[in-house]
Amino acid sequence: MILFVLVVVCLGLLLTFYANAFKGRFFKRHHLLVDLDLETVNEHLQDLNNWTDWLPWLLFEKQAKIDFEYANPLSPLPSCLVWRGNLIKQGSVSLEASRPNAQYYHTLVEAPAFYPCDFHFNLDLTKQKHGTLISFQVTGKLPFFKRWQQGDYGIRADKDAELAMLLLNAVLQTKMLDDNHDVMPFEFLANTQLDNLDAVTRPFTVNHQPMSQKMDQGFHDLITTLGPENPPAGPSFALYRQVDLANHVFIGRLGIPVQNMTPCELCPERIVLPGDYLALRYTGRYQHLSVAWHVLYQFMRLHKLKPHRRREGIEIFEVGPAHAEQPKHYVTRICLPIKTLA
Repeated sequence: MILFVLVVVCLGLLLTFYANAFKGRFFKRHHLLVDLDLETVNEHLQDLNNWTDWLPWLLFEKQAKIDFEYANPLSPLPSCLVWRGNLIKQGSVSLEASRPNAQYYHTLVEAPAFYPCDFHFNLDLTKQKHGTLISFQVTGKLPFFKRWQQGDYGIRADKDAELAMLLLNAVLQTKMLDDNHDVMPFEFLANTQLDNLDAVTRPFTVNHQPMSQKMDQGFHDLITTLGPENPPAGPSFALYRQVDLANHVFIGRLGIPVQNMTPCELCPERIVLPGDYLALRYTGRYQHLSVAWHVLYQFMRLHKLKPHRRREGIEIFEVGPAHAEQPKHYVTRICLPIKTLA
């Protein structure tokens, strides 16, 4: 009897500590400034039919079945978007009632393939001197026994809000500004094997400083040391041995392929890239590359694939500052090593 009481007391203390240590809430926000007037953006967002092109959870299964529901049979606009797919399961986005011509959109989202709870996905519009500011906000609370994962789901919510921002920006650019040079930022590629490379490399570690600053300096040092007699023999790349998004820690190597190298301080090495890779081509600014990795990891998870922890992920900078004037036209291929299926 005494032992039973002790077990109950200890369990109660553990549950109390757990409840206080892990609140289970996540709240993430991103902002997008578009060169469109508020009325135009508002008109686009009023119709849920337009949301199918940029909702982040629909990116992973283009063939998913989409239905619309109407709270008012007389209304020409749907109040709920429902999707059904083999990968993304069944989910929905329901617009919460607001006053006519409101400048905000508050929604309730059910996406069991991505989150174990319903959550709010809200967009607020603010008129600016030059354009419209769109604020993306994801808010939710995890079930009690999932609260210990609040850090992971917080990162997921952060990247989903940023992903929605990028996709909506691409849609507004292509559909409303008729800019044929802008494309959707993400293109899934077939599972592939990568060729080995002869390259010069240097290690890099990013902790608190901006990633772009560290990489720019690293590539500049490599190019300077190579000299004009050793032009790159292909696109530069970054190999990642360790990535910790929560603490902003990145450890790896920067590399530049070389061929018929004139003697200099650097020594080329053979970069061996064995096995299978899951690949994604991302078009856009380097500052959003972490979102591309988020998309690739989600794609891997939904297809029930496993990352190969002993091999390095790689970013290949196919189009960069030397080839494109505007950062939105940079092209990066990212490749995630996966375990070979038997």
